[in-house]
Amino acid sequence: MLKFTDAKAVEFLPEPDARSWIAEGLGDLYARLGEAASKPRWFTASPIAKPTDLDALFELICLVQSDAGQREVEFALVELEAGGASKQLPGFAPLGDPQGQLLHTFARGDELAMLVVPALLRVPALVHASVARELGRIAIHRAGGHRVEPEDVEADAELAAVALGLGIWVANGAYVYENACCGGGCGLDLKSMRAGLSMPEACFALALDGQRKGLSSRLASKHLEPTQKAAFKRNAGFLERAPELLALAAPAKPALAT
Repeated sequence: MLKFTDAKAVEFLPEPDARSWIAEGLGDLYARLGEAASKPRWFTASPIAKPTDLDALFELICLVQSDAGQREVEFALVELEAGGASKQLPGFAPLGDPQGQLLHTFARGDELAMLVVPALLRVPALVHASVARELGRIAIHRAGGHRVEPEDVEADAELAAVALGLGIWVANGAYVYENACCGGGCGLDLKSMRAGLSMPEACFALALDGQRKGLSSRLASKHLEPTQKAAFKRNAGFLERAPELLALAAPAKPALAT
């Protein structure tokens, strides 16, 4: 469903229907995710810049959870082995679609487990984008689940991460996924991996989140890689002239009890 403009134009703007979808989605998520999504903040530099093993990854996730409204949420971090998730996590079901991902959350009742392929640790930008997405996924799960079409679930999880303040991490990761390039030497088959939001869409969502919350564009720019920074600036400038999209992203009023 989500598309962006012709790359030859170097426009960096998502298509109009994608812009509206993102704005409406953020408004819904701001309302559903509560205080954690209403705080005017961005996660910028990671508390652990380059996790090198699963213990460090677990610590990173816990540190971010504590600032993202999930301090009390417990989970197990499990390394993927031969036989796959069904063998390692009996009775657990994936939240969303785990295909093409190196970190994904599974649930069994109130129990949560994140299944990880350790090769993810070779690319820090993907580590942080994956952590952001999964915390967004958990936030939606705790709020009653997704309200989007099945094909948009992964984009919705990343949009929730943006609402929680993790949009910089999502945007930097989206570029790696989109270009299937980690800069060389990581040994990952990035062409087989995927993100929910394209890089322009992630940067648009980040810019919209910043304008809704009154955050400084300079702060985001300091922590975005060059291409993402250019896309973010383009989208931020566009949104200054698009009050209707800011209105769409206003938190939706909860439904009246019947």
